[in-house]
Amino acid sequence: MATSAWFLAIVLFAISTSFSPGPNNLLLVTSGAKFGLSRTWRHIMGVAFGFPVMVAIIALFLGAVFQALPWLHSALNYVGAAYLLYLTWRLLMAGGSMEEGNVGKPIGFVEAALFQWVNPKAWVMATGAIAAYTTTAGFGVEVAAIVVVFTLVGLGSSVTWASFGSFIARFLHTPARMRAFNIALGLMLLASIVPILMARAPG
Repeated sequence: MATSAWFLAIVLFAISTSFSPGPNNLLLVTSGAKFGLSRTWRHIMGVAFGFPVMVAIIALFLGAVFQALPWLHSALNYVGAAYLLYLTWRLLMAGGSMEEGNVGKPIGFVEAALFQWVNPKAWVMATGAIAAYTTTAGFGVEVAAIVVVFTLVGLGSSVTWASFGSFIARFLHTPARMRAFNIALGLMLLASIVPILMARAPG
């Protein structure tokens, strides 16, 4: 049942998981550094609203499917890990120029929202929230509250990480520093994938 203690628990869960480093936040830092906060806004909104929508869909439609077909959930995790490896490679191979013509374009709203479905951390957060903070009796109200909490907390987290990227951009005015920044973020993104792969490893 959605009591005040329950609500506090889900808020703390949302804050701790949303603000911790992960694929979404590392990509937001990258976008903030390369394009600035204003041009990253559609990316921010895509993450902030895409994830809560994912939570709602999983809670209402996909829970039974994953129980019947557990291999499907595992397959989606592997697809997500493969895509994150690709993003890591892109960061590690990126040049050190900050010039407009060499940094591509920022991620848009739809792309950021769809990215949640191949983001292993998003799956862990969504399934964890549903499993730990919903009951049969209050399921509908609890899922609605979880969606609202993650929307608000996710928006704050996304703005914070993109703003951090925009702030540190002032220190990345040389190709060497930009290259080091890309490598550091690429390695952190790779590190965020390792626990997912280790959890799926046999034995």
